Amino acid sequence: MSKASHKAMEEVVARNTDNTNRIMEQAQGYVVSENSTDSLLHTSFDLTTAQGVIKHLNSSFLRLAQSCVRDLDPADHLCFIRIKTRKHEFLVSPEEEFTVTVQF
Repeated sequence: MSKASHKAMEEVVARNTDNTNRIMEQAQGYVVSENSTDSLLHTSFDLTTAQGVIKHLNSSFLRLAQSCVRDLDPADHLCFIRIKTRKHEFLVSPEEEFTVTVQF
């Protein structure tokens, strides 16, 4: 991620601190990762958990879901996905340069 993009993301995080705090009252944690390198940018989890979320959800599953959406309609793109299991629930929002994943 370029320095300009990283700075822009930091500004978005700063502008949305109130919303982030409100969401975090009910969430177990969050991960923000860079899409091009799958590197960790921000997290409230421990490093091992955050890396697992990035590796399994953001890298593998999310890319498969994005591919399915493109196959159905090449003009469309995935904006948001909810993944719910018996034990966990994840809300994933992929952006152009980074992905935000929240666990409830």
